[in-house]
Amino acid sequence: MPDLKKNDLNVFDTAFFGGSFDPPHAGHLGVAQGALTSGRCRRVLWVPAWSPAHKQGRARASFADRMEMVRTVVAGQAGMDLSGIEGALQRSPSYTFEVLEALNAPGNPPVKALLIGADSLLDLHLWHRAEELVREYGVLTYPREGFGVTIEALEKHWPQELAEKLLSGVIPGIFFKISSTAIKKSMANFADRYNINTGDLLPDVADLIRRRGLYRDPSTLNERCQEGRKHGNE
Repeated sequence: MPDLKKNDLNVFDTAFFGGSFDPPHAGHLGVAQGALTSGRCRRVLWVPAWSPAHKQGRARASFADRMEMVRTVVAGQAGMDLSGIEGALQRSPSYTFEVLEALNAPGNPPVKALLIGADSLLDLHLWHRAEELVREYGVLTYPREGFGVTIEALEKHWPQELAEKLLSGVIPGIFFKISSTAIKKSMANFADRYNINTGDLLPDVADLIRRRGLYRDPSTLNERCQEGRKHGNE
């Protein structure tokens, strides 16, 4: 990895945090808090996807319901905001580069970084307009258990300069597993290391799901919760 001191790393005003958020869970909140705590960005903008390119045809909660669930998660959270731009664009599939272009239209506050998981980083070369995305925007990556990111892995798909840029955006951290009944801490700061955990539904989100009758099939909800534990950026 390039020898970059903390003061040499880019700090972004806003990081784009996209995903289906179907439903959003404590792990998502931990990721957003981790990005802020790392000092690599000052604001995290949650952007629920209208129709994620990698999830075409999958059943999910409506965009309006997912927006409301994320609104519940970010309410009162310092440094976090919600964007409904994908509802205005209504593109199917929706691609990150194009959504970022729309967010950065003249007159809008600039959004110059995105926040993704290590699993997504290793597949980033497959994304729509991938090289343009990496050249034009910063990429902050949160660690994912089982997805080690190395310069060698990145250089298989990226020129050296871009591989180094991507590696420099990895936020140091480790995952840990906790009981679903335990009080969950999304982020703990230990001497410049940032511990990110995935967990269950937040109480207010679970209450909203019950009130709106979302995921009525218990097996479906269970599958989504299990997926939520594995996928921090979905």
